[in-house]
Amino acid sequence: MRLLKGQTTNSRNIKGNGVKYDIADQVIMDSTNTMLVPKGTQAQRPSNPQSGHVRFNTDVSDFEVYKDGAWMGLRYSEPFSNPGIVVQYLDDGDFDETVFGPLNSGDSNFPVPVSAQSVAVYVENVFQIPGPLLSDSSTEIHNYTLEESISGSLAGPNAPYADGWHLVFTSPPDFGRPVIAIHNFDK
Repeated sequence: MRLLKGQTTNSRNIKGNGVKYDIADQVIMDSTNTMLVPKGTQAQRPSNPQSGHVRFNTDVSDFEVYKDGAWMGLRYSEPFSNPGIVVQYLDDGDFDETVFGPLNSGDSNFPVPVSAQSVAVYVENVFQIPGPLLSDSSTEIHNYTLEESISGSLAGPNAPYADGWHLVFTSPPDFGRPVIAIHNFDK
């Protein structure tokens, strides 16, 4: 009789009080307390993750989710409206320097633009073409790329450069021409 009674029940305990799943396989957290999700370093990530896996990354102190074949930061807060779109004066051209930055979005949760195409760059009043746009970048015309400097990894006339994301021009902007980056469009 006990087994028959258990089979007709709509709600079953997984372990302990408060965690249940119902007949429709929904997990129900019936508690006013907290839930501890799996956590660990990047090196401790599961070896065979599946889309939808969620964990807390202790290396970066943030939640991450496995999606489209990669671990991504879980967006739990929307970017704040201030500063919103950022207009950043980077420096003036000097006929020599090709590296300008780092970009500063003012958003500590999402400081990095998605791509060079997410940044509108002007040298004085002339729009610059981001690149690479095509799979074969050797035949394409572009003015700059977006590259990360880590521990002075970028090369250029005034190296070493601060850590962060920089605009790297294919040729130096003219002397006295201001380099302006407008970004945060992708937030």
